[in-house]
Amino acid sequence: MNGYLAQARQDAMVEAALALARTWCQGHVIDGAPALSHAVKVTALFGTHCPAAPAHVVAALLLHDAPDLAPDPSAMAEEITRRCGAEALAFIQALHAEHAVLDNPEPAAVTAHLATLTGTSWLLEAAVADKIIAFRYMTGRADRAEDREEFWAQRRAFVRLLPYFHQIGDLAAGRVPEPMTRLYRTLLDRCPTPAVYGRSAPKT
Repeated sequence: MNGYLAQARQDAMVEAALALARTWCQGHVIDGAPALSHAVKVTALFGTHCPAAPAHVVAALLLHDAPDLAPDPSAMAEEITRRCGAEALAFIQALHAEHAVLDNPEPAAVTAHLATLTGTSWLLEAAVADKIIAFRYMTGRADRAEDREEFWAQRRAFVRLLPYFHQIGDLAAGRVPEPMTRLYRTLLDRCPTPAVYGRSAPKT
């Protein structure tokens, strides 16, 4: 656990979130690793670039996959509200709302979600941090594949979302800390160039 997260845990809300994450992540795997490891990586990266974020945001990032992992959504919401506060729950719900866009990235839904990302403090930075960790995993696997072209051809669901991921990168420019945006772009440029992007495809 990196220095940022070790310090953040001094806040009771963050410590409570980590305890809940341990419970709900148990037995689950994200990106080939225990789900708790993913939550910690996302939170640590976010904190490295956004150390001034309030405790409810840090708690929410530790629990950002809870809606997919906790066995009872109602009990989950009650427990997060009781131990981490209503602000943390609202942040988790706003971040998790992106899943609907990922399932069906229609222009109207994408536009609405992009507006949400810029309308809630720290939400865009959190979304970028989550994607950086996911991109690291995916591009690392591509680099180790015997046939990179075949690797990406078998991951059409991910490739289909690349135009949306580029829109996130465009949105992050000037809003998210520059080193974080640069890291996001560097990893995204290691993915295939979208065939259709709604404008000229970005060069890689």
